[in-house]
Amino acid sequence: MLQRNKIAKEIHALEEEIKILEIKRSRSIAVILEALISRTTPNDEDVQYFRTFTAEIEIKREQLQKLTRQLEGLI
Repeated sequence: MLQRNKIAKEIHALEEEIKILEIKRSRSIAVILEALISRTTPNDEDVQYFRTFTAEIEIKREQLQKLTRQLEGLI
């Protein structure tokens, strides 16, 4: 029971972290899209932010999947 609660809390924390990262990434997405629509080159810094946040989100999602499988195994 204690293990399930611990994993559930970790899952909730990861979900919140993913939401925050997606919000941060959305700014760079908007800037990149604006550059594409305007047919200009996007700022390298914004592209790097997008790549960094995307990589972090992917890592967090993998961790989330692993914890979800662990929780399902305990139920």
